[in-house]
Amino acid sequence: MDAKQIVQMQIAAAWRTSDGATSDLTNELLNWTPPGTANPISATLAHIIGGEDLFVQTVIQGKPRIWEAGKWGEKIGVDVLPRPGAGWEEYRGRELSISPFKTYQEVVRAATNSYLETISPEELERRVNFAGRELSVAGVLVMLVIHITEHAGEVATLKGIQGAKGLPM
Repeated sequence: MDAKQIVQMQIAAAWRTSDGATSDLTNELLNWTPPGTANPISATLAHIIGGEDLFVQTVIQGKPRIWEAGKWGEKIGVDVLPRPGAGWEEYRGRELSISPFKTYQEVVRAATNSYLETISPEELERRVNFAGRELSVAGVLVMLVIHITEHAGEVATLKGIQGAKGLPM
C-alpha cells in the first residue's frame, strides 16, 4: 500500500465516522440550541464541511472555497461558515434544513476525491501555509482527518443529549 492509498483510506474512515453521526439527523436535531456555550449541530456540521472545503480547496490547492463559488450560504440559509472565534452565533435559534447541508457535503467530498486521485508522493511533501505556519500537504490532510472525526464526536454527543443515538455502533 502506498501513501496515496493510506491518505484515501484515512479520509474515507473519517467520512464514515461523520456519516455515522449525521446520517439520521432531523431538522429538529440539527437546529436544537444547547444550553451554555455549546453550539447547535447545524453550526458544527457547517464547520466540518466548510473546514474540508477550506483545507483541500484553498489551503492545499489555492482555489476559492466551494462555499463561495456555489453560493452555499444562500442555499443553506446562513451568511457565514463558523470558524475559530467567529460565525457560530449565526446558527443559534435558526430553522435550517439538513438537505442543503448534505448537498454541500456531497459537492465538497466529490472535489476532495477528485483532488485525492491526483496526489503523488511529491504532492504530499509540498509545503503550504496552514493557519500561519508551514505544513506539508500530508500534514494538512492529517489535520483534516482529525478535524472531521473530532467534530463528528461533538455531533454524536449533541444528539445523545437530545435523546437520539449518537453513533450507530
